This record gives sequence, structure tokens and C-alpha cells, in this order.
Amino acid sequence: MLRFRYMALALLALLLEGCTCCAYLNHMFNAERLYDEAGELREARLDSVPDENASSPGMEERQKYDKIIEKGSRVLERFPKNKKRTAEAVFLIGESFRHKKEWGKAIVKYDEYERYFSDYDSMPAVEYQRAYCLYRNHEYNISRFALEPVIASKNHPYYFQGLNLLSLLDEQSEFPDQAIAALEAVLADTAGTPFMRGKAHFRLAGLYFKKEDWAKSRQHYTAKEIQELNVRERQTAGEQAAECLVNQKEYLKAADEYKALFKNPDYEQKQPEYLVRLGEVTLMAERYPDAFIILRKVNSDYPKTLYASRSYYNMGDYEQQKTLNYEQAVVYYDSSYSSHSYNDWSKKSRELSEALKRLIAMRNNNDSLKKDSIPNVDSFFGTEFQIAELFLFKLDQVDSAVNRLTGIIENSNDSARVMLATYARAFIYDEYKGDEDTAEELYKEIIEKYPGTEYAKQAQANLGMKVTIKTRDDEARERYLQAESLWTVASEIPLDQMELVDSAYATAYMAFDSLYREYPETESGVQALYMKYVYFQMDPERGDSVSVVLNELRSNHRETPWGKYAAKVLDHRLAINDGEIDRLRRRVKQSVEHIDQMSAQYYESVNKKPEEKKAEVKSKEDEILENTYNSMYDFE
Repeated sequence: MLRFRYMALALLALLLEGCTCCAYLNHMFNAERLYDEAGELREARLDSVPDENASSPGMEERQKYDKIIEKGSRVLERFPKNKKRTAEAVFLIGESFRHKKEWGKAIVKYDEYERYFSDYDSMPAVEYQRAYCLYRNHEYNISRFALEPVIASKNHPYYFQGLNLLSLLDEQSEFPDQAIAALEAVLADTAGTPFMRGKAHFRLAGLYFKKEDWAKSRQHYTAKEIQELNVRERQTAGEQAAECLVNQKEYLKAADEYKALFKNPDYEQKQPEYLVRLGEVTLMAERYPDAFIILRKVNSDYPKTLYASRSYYNMGDYEQQKTLNYEQAVVYYDSSYSSHSYNDWSKKSRELSEALKRLIAMRNNNDSLKKDSIPNVDSFFGTEFQIAELFLFKLDQVDSAVNRLTGIIENSNDSARVMLATYARAFIYDEYKGDEDTAEELYKEIIEKYPGTEYAKQAQANLGMKVTIKTRDDEARERYLQAESLWTVASEIPLDQMELVDSAYATAYMAFDSLYREYPETESGVQALYMKYVYFQMDPERGDSVSVVLNELRSNHRETPWGKYAAKVLDHRLAINDGEIDRLRRRVKQSVEHIDQMSAQYYESVNKKPEEKKAEVKSKEDEILENTYNSMYDFE
């Protein structure tokens, strides 16, 4: 009997174990099935947007990952002691968090896996994916540390992916040379798959492009392994390879490559962009008739689009810069704006069109002035200077601006305008043309011809010389500081030495007076005149001198702070017009009438007889108020 009981217990245990196993298999089977389905959705998503960083999982894909996390959590909860089952569950949960881009949660699960299941099969994947998640979580230093076991040996299954991630980390740390070295190591090893090598070429090409090493960048963009990449990456590689040729000024070769891109059926969506770029590169190659044929094709095939706007802009730029046909350039610029109003090309076109219209109007005005028997020279050269400014700041035609300034310098008799034009021309050679030798020659000419001016002083500074030139303003400022120090000395003498005080103030006054007489046009000179007013005001008997100084400040220097103060002091009377006088008279009349009325009431009350006064009856309220008042204060 006892033997049968033991057998029954054994059968029950087996039955229970079988049920537990079934529950585990059910959870993991569903989790793995969901993971495969989510993987299919992810692959479909990446087919349309190859850059994983630029796309996120959709709702359905996220829901599947959430269910995987739920199933895995149940396994961990129900089978905590079964390492094989829990290891698989932890790995799937970590992977689900990674695909959901919840980097922090994925890192926690990968750490769990290494802590408890480091001897299981998924550990190499965990090492790499944890480093990747740390990188995406912007924990670059820790990511580099976590990556060390991955790149320590070429036998690691994620060795090449690890080198690629290392290059990304170096790039984030602003060490592009180290990133290049890491990627070069990938290419140097023949064990890498063609796809991984293609990825390495693509990344290397981008790094060299940033460094403006066009030859090496193009070499990697045109590597045969690039064909292993997806359509979007191949397309980008083709575009950048052509741009490398443009930057190397091999325009015809670049045009041929853009033509090939235009004809490629895989890149049909970007055909208009390739066509307009083909026209631009052909313009750079100075094949102007061919370029205009291409650009006109853009205008006819893609009217009222961004590409037409860009095409018209390039045609306008050619007419403006090459043929100097400004009227035709305006037509093209206006067409650019009307083709597509909301883009950078149309915005630039509108600005250039307005600037050219102003230029044409001013140029026509000066042409008419030339034909006059007595031309207005001042107006002519003033307009010429404005034209030079338009060329420089609005139209980006530096040479044309220099030519206009040279015309002003050679033909104008206005020394101030010639001096300004001379400095402007030197500055253009220095800052815009980058011709340091010519700029230095012109700056030295300014220093020699116009010593003691602000332009000569600035020319010294631009040449990197010690500024030794002093303008009249500088000299006046130094004189003012000397006079001010004399005034300070006078103010510090004790008053019991009055003779010394008077003498010291007189000395300071003479310094201020001399300064104003020699430098009346400078700010320091005007300030010295104001100090004369302060000096005269100290003596009550010099009121006339105070008025004279104030009148001079107001009359000759009204726009300065001291002139405004003088005007405020002198213009103390109110300016009253006829309307204000009429209103004043009406108010006076109303006041007189009111006074007369009040006077009549007063005299009427005074002249009443006593019995009439008694006849006045007060209301009960008045009596109560009065009694209350008297009782409160107890008047006797």
C-alpha cells in the first residue's frame, strides 16, 4: 500500500513538472514569435528609411515589443531558478527595449545579463549592444569602456561593428583622425563582409569630406563595396562623389556624373534636383549655352517649383556677374520669385532684384547728370558712392565696387569724399579680396596723404602697427584732461587761502578757454566751453558772461549735451499761442463771475436783520447733530 502511495506522488510530481514546462514553453514561444513579427516590421520600416536614427518604431511594432517584455517578465517571475529560461527572457527584454529606443532600460537588462548569465551564448551580442545603447544614451566615456572586450579580439563576432562604433565615439569626442583610423582598420582586415566594408567606406568618405580632403573622400564614395548598401546610401554616395569633383574644380567630370544620376531610374524622385545642379555645374565649367539649355529645360519641365526658382536665380546671377546685363538679370530674378515665393533662392532673387533696380535708376541718373552743361558734381559723386556700396554689400560685385571708388578718387574734388573712398578701397582689398599686399600699399598711401585723420589712424591699426597718429579729437581730449586736472587742483585748495584758489581757478579757466579757441569743432572743445560757463557762474557779478556762453552753446552746439542744457536754461519762458490765451481768458472770466456770486451771497447774509436770522428754522437732524457735537466735546 505504501509503495502505491509513493508511486502516486511521483506521478503527480511529473505531471506538475510537465505543466510548468508547458507554461514556460508557451510564454517563450509567444515571445519569440512576437519578436520575429516585430523584426519583420522593423525591416520594412528601415527599407523606406534606411537610417535607423531617423526613424522610430510604429504603434504596431511597439505593441509587439511591449508584449515580449510582458511575456519575458512572467518567465522571470515564475521560473527565477531556471537560469537557461531566465537568461533567454532577460536577453529578449533587453533587445525589445533597445528596438523601442529606451536606451536606459535596455542598458539595465544587459547589465543584468552579464551579472547573472555571462557564460551563456548571447553574451557577445550583449557586450556590443550595451556599448551601442550607452553611445545612443550619450554616455560616451562609459560606452568606450564597455566596447573594450568587443574590439579586443578579431574573433569576437561583433568585432567589425565594434570598430565602427568606436569611430562614432571618436567622432563625438571631436577626434576625427582616431575615427578614421578605426574605420581604416575595418577596411584593412579582409575578414569583414562586403556590406560592413561598404558601411566603413561610406563613413570614411563622410569624415574625409568634413576635413575637405576631396580626393580621399571621393575614393571611398566610389568604392565598389558601396554598391552593397541600400538605395538611399548609394544615392548619397553618388551625389557626394560628384560634389568632390566640383570642389576640385573638375566641373565637366562632375557634370557627367550628375547626368548619370539624372538618368538612373532608381533616383527618379530627385531628377529635378539633379537637372538643376547639372545646369549649375555646366555654368561653372563656362559652357554657358549648354547650361542655359539645361536650365530652361528645368523651367519648362518643372514650372512653379523650387527647382524653377533656383534655375532662374542661376540665370540671373550669370547675367549680373558675367555679362553685366542688369536689366535682363532683373527679369530672371523676378521670374525666380514668381516661380516659388517661399524658398531661399526666391528670397535672394527678390533682394538682388530690388538692389539692381536701385542701381539702374542711380546709374541712369548719373548718366543724365553727365550730359548737363553744368552738372551737379556733388550729387554725381554722392550717387557714385551709393552705387559702390550697392555693388559691395548687396550685389557681391567687389571689382565693380572698386572701379566706382577709383573713379571717385580720380575725378572728385571733394577731399573728404576722396579720403573716404580711398580708405574704403583699401578695406575692400584687405577684407573682401584678400589681397594683403595691395591693401598694405593703399593703407600706407592713406597714412602719407591724410596724416592726423581718423582714416590714417585706422589704417595703422589695420596694418598691425602701433597707433601713433593723433587726430584733432585726440589732441583736444588730451588738452581737456590737462585743464580738468588744473580745475581739480583748484577745487582742493583750502578756502582760507582764497588768493591761491582764485589764481588756480583762473589758470584752469585759461586752459579751457584756449582749448575751445583752438578746437571749437571737437567734443572736448565744446565741453571746455561749458566749463567756462561753470567758472563764470561761480561769480555772481558775471551774469552777462554766463548768458554769452549759454547763448554760444545753444546757437553753435545745440545738438551736443551741453548745447541742449544751455537751451533748457535759456528757453525757460513758455511759448503761448492765441488758443492758449483765449482759454486763459475764459478761465479768468469764469473765476471772476464765481467770486462775484460768492461775494453777493456773503453781503446778503451780513445785511439781514436779527429777527430774520431767528426766523431760520433748523431741521431736527441738524439740531441732533449739533447737540451731539457739543455734548461730545463739552463746550462751555
